[in-house]
Amino acid sequence: MLLVGGFVFVIAFDVLKEDYSATAVFPVKVRSQRHKPVPILCHVNVARFYDRAVPYSPTDLPGNYCSHLVLALRGFLSGGSGKPYSTFGLVQSRLIELRDEMNKSFPHLRYLVAAGDENDDSRPASHETPNATVLRTFLAEMVRWLLQIRIHGLVLDRVFLAGSDYRWHTTAFLSHLKKVMHKHGLLFIVTATSDAGTVRGDVRLGRLSKFLDYVGVVTHGMHRAANASDRILVPFYHQRGRKGGGSVEDSIEHAISGGVPRRRLLVTISLSGYMCTVSKLPGKNEVPTWSNARDVRVVSYGEACRLMQHAGWAVSLDRESEKPHAWRNNLWMGYEDEISVRKTASLVDKMFLGGVIIWDVGSDDYSGRCGLMNPLVRAVFTEVEGTPTDDSAASIIPTFNATDGDASIGHILNETNILP
Repeated sequence: MLLVGGFVFVIAFDVLKEDYSATAVFPVKVRSQRHKPVPILCHVNVARFYDRAVPYSPTDLPGNYCSHLVLALRGFLSGGSGKPYSTFGLVQSRLIELRDEMNKSFPHLRYLVAAGDENDDSRPASHETPNATVLRTFLAEMVRWLLQIRIHGLVLDRVFLAGSDYRWHTTAFLSHLKKVMHKHGLLFIVTATSDAGTVRGDVRLGRLSKFLDYVGVVTHGMHRAANASDRILVPFYHQRGRKGGGSVEDSIEHAISGGVPRRRLLVTISLSGYMCTVSKLPGKNEVPTWSNARDVRVVSYGEACRLMQHAGWAVSLDRESEKPHAWRNNLWMGYEDEISVRKTASLVDKMFLGGVIIWDVGSDDYSGRCGLMNPLVRAVFTEVEGTPTDDSAASIIPTFNATDGDASIGHILNETNILP
């Protein structure tokens, strides 16, 4: 408490900038610019081993299509015990080393450190920290460290203050924290997980948002079906107003109604899906329920596209989530593709949002073994910023508008590339 109290006292005189946002700079030229560039935050968990055949390295990062690179820190605060959880992420020395390596190739990039609950596939996300004092101490130390190593901001992933601990002293602390971060040009971002069309803890999120530069609404992962008690294995729908809710749009609007300004909202876009074995294959346009799935694991887009270059995969489009899924024998796989990520990215313009968080770029086809390198990241960039001049007309998917029709997924079955 002495540490936190001293920190608050020291920064009490700082001056707050009322309007502070991330400056988006991209070295890529586009054919038409619809608006001022918005931030595209590229989350990367470089400690994971994405592909044993093609090891992921800093040179694989799609830096030209990102304004900020979000690096996960090992030893972050986690819910439950209040002790650091460190199964993955970067140690501090490696994080600094990676930042220096990236600066050589992409000097325009800004760097953010992510701490909190990354929700890896072995444990559920934690939405509350057990002790507000622990969180305040952690944030104070993080800000000191970020200033020391010249990082541009902090992303707090899925970590909330417990309701009983949200009192006036916490509000005062966050207010002063924002002041000192803005004085030194640091961004402060929190991501919040969505579930069945709602942002958990939305009242607290609305109150917290006035101390934040951005709030990222996480709209991917397994969730409960709108009209059933069982979970299904696809991300959120894109159909608004359906009974029971559950659309990405409804989730964002719920955050807005909870008090988060639109321009402070970032929509998160996952480049991963899920694979499982099923005892009984679902119908052509259906997805398996959680109770019928076994051996569920995360599958990246890069892995999914290479798997489907083998014969025997049937592909369909889930009408509710508007995302593709594929199956072969008793294997089922739901994933993202260029069309689905552009559909989500189009919400930035449609709903007047602040930008995008891509989660995470290492799940893309960064090696280009299925075609273009980093096709999903490029698709997001094209939808949000405009068509890169180095893209051919044939590779560009038409921009989504208010009267979207059914999108073809025939490009998924392109088998011109052979899996090594």
